[in-house]
Order: sequence, then C-alpha cells, then structure tokens
Amino acid sequence: MEPLTYVFAGLALVLAVASLYFFRSFSNTNSKFSTLDTEINNYQSIIDQANDAMLVIDIVDGRVHQSNPSAAALLGYTKEQLERKTLFDLHPKEYLEQSSRVVADVWEKGGLIYKDIPFRKADGSIVPVECSAKVAPFAGRPAIVIYARDITERLKLEKEVNDSRAIIEEKNKDITDSIEYSKRIQRSVFIEKEKLKSYAPESFIFFKPRDIVSGDFYWFTDFELKNDLKSPGGFDYPAGTNMLVVAAVDCTGHGVPGAFMSIIGNTLLNQTVGNPSVTSASSALDYINDELKKTLNKKNDETPIRDGMDIALCCFDLKGRRLEYAGANNPLFIVRNKEVIEIKADKQPITASNDTASKPFTNQLIELQKGDCVYLFTDGYADQFGGPKGKKLMYKRFQETLISMQDNSMEEQKGILYHTFENWKGTLPQVDDVLVIGIRVQ
Repeated sequence: MEPLTYVFAGLALVLAVASLYFFRSFSNTNSKFSTLDTEINNYQSIIDQANDAMLVIDIVDGRVHQSNPSAAALLGYTKEQLERKTLFDLHPKEYLEQSSRVVADVWEKGGLIYKDIPFRKADGSIVPVECSAKVAPFAGRPAIVIYARDITERLKLEKEVNDSRAIIEEKNKDITDSIEYSKRIQRSVFIEKEKLKSYAPESFIFFKPRDIVSGDFYWFTDFELKNDLKSPGGFDYPAGTNMLVVAAVDCTGHGVPGAFMSIIGNTLLNQTVGNPSVTSASSALDYINDELKKTLNKKNDETPIRDGMDIALCCFDLKGRRLEYAGANNPLFIVRNKEVIEIKADKQPITASNDTASKPFTNQLIELQKGDCVYLFTDGYADQFGGPKGKKLMYKRFQETLISMQDNSMEEQKGILYHTFENWKGTLPQVDDVLVIGIRVQ
C-alpha cells in the first residue's frame, strides 16, 4: 500500500472516532437538557398548583415579575394583568409607606413574616393576608418572593373566640366579685382570730383557705358557769368556772359549697352555748349531728343531702388545767416534754345523711400540765403535696414540726408553721383549706 493510502486511512479512522465521540456527547447533553426541562416543568407545576398565592417582586421598583394562578384568583386578576402590576398597586394607598418599610426589612433581614398589610383586589375590596417574604435571585437579579394566604376566615374565627373570651371573662369577673363579697359575709360570721388571745394569751390560729372562701373554719367562745356542772362521765365544775370552748372544723368540700356548710356549722355551734342538753364536748357534737340532719333534709321529695363536717372540739378549764375533747374524725395533739400525745377521734363524721345510724360521740378527759401545747387542726396541712418528690407532708412530719418549735412563743410557732407549709408546697398548688389552732397551758 502506498504511503498516501495509509495517511488517508488513518485520517478516516480519526474522523470516525471523533464523530462517535461527538454524537455521544450530543446525546448526553440532550439527555441533560431533557432532564432539566422535566425538573423545571415539575417545579412550575408545583407553583401553579399551590394553594398559597406566590408573587416574585422586583427589589427596586416592586414590579411583579411572576405570579401563580392562586395569586391571580386571590386578587381577581388574570395572570397577565397581575404581572403588569407592582406590589404598591396591590396595597391600599394608606399602607404604601408601611409597604416600603416591609420591602426594606425583607431586604435587610433576608426574610420576614407579616400580616399587618392587606391586599387590594381588582374590584377595590380589601383582603387580609398573612405573608412570608424572602430574598431570592430571579433572572440574575435579587428579588423578593412573597407567599400570601387569605386569613379572612381565621380573623373571623379569632374575633368570635375573642368575643367569647370577653364574655367569659366578664362572667368570671361577676362570679369572682360575688364570691369576694361572700368572703366578706363569711368572715363577718366568724369571730376575729386575734380575739382568742384575750381568752388564752399564748395561742394562735393559722388559717389559710385554698380558695376565696373556705370550707374549714374555726370557732371559739368563752363563758362563766352560772351553776355547778357535772358533765356526763366528765369533770365537776363549780359555779364561776371559766370555760373556753374551741373547735377546728372541716366541712365537706371547699370553695363555695364548703363555705355554705361552714355557716351552717357555725350557727349550730352557736346554738350549743347555753343549751341545757349540751353539758360536755361529746354532747355538743351529738347535738350538731342531730340538728344537721334536720336542717339539710327537710324535704322528702328531693335527693337527700349527705354533706357534713369533721370536727375537733375542746372544752378548756385553763385555770384548773383540765380539758374535755370530742372528735369527729379530727384527732387532737398535745405536745408535752417534746413528745406528741395523740388523742384519737371517733371514726365517724358529723353528717346530714340518714343512711346509717350515728353512734354517740366519745367524751375524753385530759388532765393538763403547765407548758402543754394543745393543737386542733384539719387535714389540709398534712395532706399538702410538695417537697423534693411531690409527696404529701403527712402527719409524722407535722408532728416533728410541732415538737421542734416548742421553745418558741405561740406567735412564733404560727410563723414557723406558715413557712414550713410554704417551703414544702413550693410551686405546687394548695390542695385544701388549712387550719391549725394552738393553745399553750399557763
């Protein structure tokens, strides 16, 4: 073969290889363009089908570069008409200054969510919108992409909720005002706590209602016997003996129902004074138990009332250092020589219920000693949740507190009980009314 023939053959081979490479490259490029077109079409489809209105706004003059069908539908324009508008054409005139500030804020911060600038529709009506705006490149220039959502229905619902809330708040205020006034009435029925000191100088009443009004209440009275008295199974009291009667009472429930019951209980306790049938602490409880049934279940055609109260009642002869006690579920603590003596109550309440027959309450007699501290209380103190594990304070811890503060005056003891209770409760809510009465024997 001639040399020239070799040259032409080699050249042909090079051209063939180059052609193959070119066609393969062209084919790959076409494939990439096809994939890109598909992605663009998919992206455009997503934008066009989006429920939120989308506007691409020029950062300089606010012109609408691009929009989607939801934007056109929201504002009442065709897509072509909308893309001949500016953002400032779409805002009411009185909002133009605010619009400019929003554009500047979006540019400075890179994005913003706002709902204080409504859009003006093609027919001139106003539509409230919530907008999410973000800076993004468009056709090689920075632009603002705004997604807008019609919030007319949301605002309508918010208004209905706010109107309902205002009505509820007004009714709550009326109810609270009524309960606050009920508190004044309840407090006027009870004797002033500090008056106990005029009968027992070393004494205190720690009273902390859970709500505005209380189901717990304290009661006390002081009188001189006009005649000799021998209480059944009790002490002999000569005429002229000064008697101090004290009660700590826990009515069924708390809040308003408990407050109603407390006024009934206070009234029945008042009726025991001077009543010839009441000659001891236990007979006082028997009387209250009988009268409560009569008072609350007068009508046979109504559902019977079963509410009632737990009570610790003490009759003190402080001069003679003698004490009579009767209890309906509420025990009595006496702290003597740094030890707690518990006087147990009868395991039955004072109740309006006629379902079971009540047994007579037990009259318990205690000889007191100088320095004894006698405590009457309801269950609210021991039942309070708190501490490091959120558990009840319990009676054991309550007793330990009573023992630890025996060297303190009774007024100081009241403060110790308060701070111990608050520290234990911490941030947890108070679960019940709290009442503790303390009297030191002189």
